[in-house]
Amino acid sequence: MATTRKPVGAKERADHVADLVSEACEKLVDLANEWFALNDREGMLHARQMLNSKEVTLMLSARVAESGLSHIALNLLRTETPMPRPYFEIQVPMLPWTLGPPDTPFDDRSLPSDRGSKPKAPRG
Repeated sequence: MATTRKPVGAKERADHVADLVSEACEKLVDLANEWFALNDREGMLHARQMLNSKEVTLMLSARVAESGLSHIALNLLRTETPMPRPYFEIQVPMLPWTLGPPDTPFDDRSLPSDRGSKPKAPRG
């Protein structure tokens, strides 16, 4: 059986990537929470219920379109659906409080003042 070789400084480099991803994920979660608090509280409560019941798991994904535009997303993945094998992956600890307690109610006082949010479009 052939041995797997590791790149030079693999652990340190993986730790550095994890720090960057952790910070980016925290900022994206904060932004998403604020957006949903302003625009779709019901959607946020539903997502938190699914996360809390372990019905879904949160995944951060990034891709670059042919145009060069980056797409960075938080995805809710059904836990019963198996994930495809990744092309490349590192596994590092993440801070579990990044998402905040799922049952914490929104506090309007913690949000910036009115930013001209638009009324929610009817679902249908």
